[in-house]
Amino acid sequence: MAINIAPKFQENKLFKLLLLCALCVTTLTACEKQKQASVEVGAIPKQIIDKATNDINKASELETERLKAAEAESAP
Repeated sequence: MAINIAPKFQENKLFKLLLLCALCVTTLTACEKQKQASVEVGAIPKQIIDKATNDINKASELETERLKAAEAESAP
């Protein structure tokens, strides 16, 4: 009496292959989410620097206007 183990072996191999594919898909999905989060977190310092630059530029403009006004008042 011969025991045929080939179907069980192929079934097990298929199960492992499907499990590996599911793991790969899950990993890639998690990586994409992490990648998007990294982009969002990476943009925050740039936003802070841009806001600081804008504030400095506005303050410089105000100071220039005040100096011009002071010069105009002190001019004969």
